[in-house]
Amino acid sequence: MSRTHGVSHAHPGALLAVFLCSQACESEVGPPEEVFEEGEIVVDASSPINFVYLNLADGGSLVSPSDPGASTDWHMAFRRYTVRLNGGVAGPGAVAGFNTGNNAHLSAEEVTALTAADGEAAFAAVTDADIPAASSFAEDLLVPDDGSTWFRFDPRVGNIVANPGAAWKVREGSGRGHAVFRVVDLRMDGRRPLGLTIEYRRHDPGGTLGSADTAVISFARGPVYLELAEGDQLQTGDGCGWDLSASPELVIEVNASCQTGTFPLDATDDFTALERADDAPEYAGFLSAIAGAFPVTTGDAAGVFWYDIQENSRMWPTYNVFLVRDGDEVYKVQIFDYYNATGQSGFPSVRFQRLR
Repeated sequence: MSRTHGVSHAHPGALLAVFLCSQACESEVGPPEEVFEEGEIVVDASSPINFVYLNLADGGSLVSPSDPGASTDWHMAFRRYTVRLNGGVAGPGAVAGFNTGNNAHLSAEEVTALTAADGEAAFAAVTDADIPAASSFAEDLLVPDDGSTWFRFDPRVGNIVANPGAAWKVREGSGRGHAVFRVVDLRMDGRRPLGLTIEYRRHDPGGTLGSADTAVISFARGPVYLELAEGDQLQTGDGCGWDLSASPELVIEVNASCQTGTFPLDATDDFTALERADDAPEYAGFLSAIAGAFPVTTGDAAGVFWYDIQENSRMWPTYNVFLVRDGDEVYKVQIFDYYNATGQSGFPSVRFQRLR
């Protein structure tokens, strides 16, 4: 290369090489990676009754559909530690989820040792390469209740109490009819359960829901098996003469072998004003809850939170990353806290980003 008056003069062959290289390099590097919308939001899901609805599109926003059961304006719904997606038995949409389970293998001690930085790193590590086949995504469906829905811890009494806000539609065994039920009282002697009271309303075939009745159950002789049509309480679970059982271990079971099934009411449903119990989309052969990719469990590392690891009634985030799919759009989502700035529970913090 020669220089004249400070100007460089390249050989024509060198210029051609530079041009060809620039074309090849550009094709190898490709266009810059598209960065989709992302965001973080703290959701006030502290109500034990009402869900709060989140639309993930366009950076995310909370929405207030007048009829969530008929609306496709939301992707995710939050109530306390419960998370639902708008699909399957939970909503009219086609939203489905996938749990990457990145921390599902951790022990309780390992979960408590996780830091906020660990959560951020886990979230950043998930890319569009981690999106599985569409068949791996699951809509919300009926799953076994983890046993803690119909009762709750009340700090005012320092013990567990009944939660009448949880109720179920029931398909009774052997075609006897349908009903709705809930537990309205739980009698405790310290940590020892003495019994409970079930309130129920029956729906005879061809009729409507009747008035409320109660079954006062004692655990003095062990588990009790309740037949709803006549209100009979049995001490044995043989045959089809019962629908629901309750045990001193605080386990409620249904007579699935005789086609008894349940579907959970929403907390906003008025137990006393409900008109039908025979119209559930399906009845599961167990005490049911609605869940899918976001588990209902709070007792292991596979869920969103792990409760009471150190016996301090605290929720520990697992920092698992979930994928939420709505049509062709896929978002990664992580719920990384359960408390607001003042320490109040029921305020999940959510980070999300669209992957495609």
